[in-house]
Amino acid sequence: MKNFFACLILAVAVISLSSCTTTSNSFRQKSKSITALSGEKTRIGQTWHINNDCSHADYPATHIVEQPKHGRLQIVHEPVFPNAAGKLAKCRTVKVGGVVGYYTSEPGYIGSDRIVLSSPYGDGKIEETVMNVNVIK
Repeated sequence: MKNFFACLILAVAVISLSSCTTTSNSFRQKSKSITALSGEKTRIGQTWHINNDCSHADYPATHIVEQPKHGRLQIVHEPVFPNAAGKLAKCRTVKVGGVVGYYTSEPGYIGSDRIVLSSPYGDGKIEETVMNVNVIK
């Protein structure tokens, strides 16, 4: 296989809960909890698609299944360091084009929010990530 698709990796200040449940051979669900400061732009995750030589393959499709109710989710293309494993671990120090998600709560909002994203991985498989956001002062 020439290309490798990395799963959605969340890079946030606080990750208090992480679980992954496989529901079928072609669909899996992950649950992540993150903490964000009220009104502040918070990076919630990144994904990438690289070739064996660590070069950018393409931008992985990331779909918003459920928008946050108390804030805004922004999906952007920007350079990232892939957190690759296995034979692609050598690529961790090479910036490649990636897809990054940023969450910003409504100014002054404190409480919980939720985001649901889906993205393909592997050959025809879908991963759905439920992000529970704890918004603090």
